[in-house]
Amino acid sequence: MIPENIHTNVIKPVPGIRKSGQLKKHLLMEIEQMLKDKKSTLEPEHKLMERFGVSRQTVRKVLKELTDEGYLLSRQGSGTYLTGKSPDDRGNVVEILLATPDDYIFPELLASLRQKLGVLGFRVSLTDIKGDFYAERKILEGFLKNPPRAIISECFSALKNPNLDLYTKLNQRGTSLLFLYGIYPDFPAWSVVKDDNYHGAYELVKRLKGRGHSSFAGIFISDTVQGQERLSGYTDALRDLNMDFSRSHILMLNKSDLKDLLDPALKIRLQNFTKDVLYEATALVCYNDEIAYRLLPILTKYHINVPGDLSIVSFDDSFLSLIERIHITSLAHKKHSFTDAVTTSITRLLSDTAETTVSVPWVLSEGNSET
Repeated sequence: MIPENIHTNVIKPVPGIRKSGQLKKHLLMEIEQMLKDKKSTLEPEHKLMERFGVSRQTVRKVLKELTDEGYLLSRQGSGTYLTGKSPDDRGNVVEILLATPDDYIFPELLASLRQKLGVLGFRVSLTDIKGDFYAERKILEGFLKNPPRAIISECFSALKNPNLDLYTKLNQRGTSLLFLYGIYPDFPAWSVVKDDNYHGAYELVKRLKGRGHSSFAGIFISDTVQGQERLSGYTDALRDLNMDFSRSHILMLNKSDLKDLLDPALKIRLQNFTKDVLYEATALVCYNDEIAYRLLPILTKYHINVPGDLSIVSFDDSFLSLIERIHITSLAHKKHSFTDAVTTSITRLLSDTAETTVSVPWVLSEGNSET
């Protein structure tokens, strides 16, 4: 049992500590409790000596063993910190909840996390929640029985997430939380690794305006945080440039539409948008390469030449932007930059309770889809 005086301002000796083995056992118990209490800094050597009534040699011997075993990290001139690794190995799990596990970025991300976290003594587990809040809830309820050290969760919707209560309980029990792509409405400011979607869309509009375009159209996704941010960047840029940002020039799709871009109903919507809007527009900003790619044959059918009649820009710079004669000018991340940001953020979060937001910048991959 951990003494009640631990982590208080009044330091009292702990009776019964005679050997380094006893001290180590006691500190392991403290580390476990500190993880649950989301504390990350171990007491200085002299306070441990005083409280446990042992020599400096004994304290240093035990701290070195705990450091070698991956529980502690010493920072010269700063102190000794918990790494996040738990003495209870059942809890040394980082759970990843994905709604789109087949996304091109995730195989690389999983490989990187398993390699780097494995060295630190953590196991990585992946669960496909299929973009469903109820499925997510069932998974989170299971986690409450044995809370993982951390959860990396894909923010898959712009809607209010009804599972805030379970995330909060897990966080209170010591589970670190990292969200990908955004944070849900009304959620606390937990850690996030996201795309700089707003400024990306804003800069795409400025780029096209600088090339002489004055008639814009856009295709965006309405039910994701990414889609809303890209739409906001697009409309704000047009507003600031004193240009038309009418909703009649914007086609809003849902994330489910991207699951089957060959769906006849979606094809009809794209055809109608082409006839009603794109005949008049000279510049189009697409939510991603998938949409731009599926639109190209429709534009050809209606004799709209890219880029002669219509310039197209997009996001993601995926392989889809390269498989046609027209290569879409697209925003992308530097190679490995998103993966590196996630890996660095979760590694830091395991040993540091401070929440952070990391916005991964875009770089432009120029194609031949614009004039």
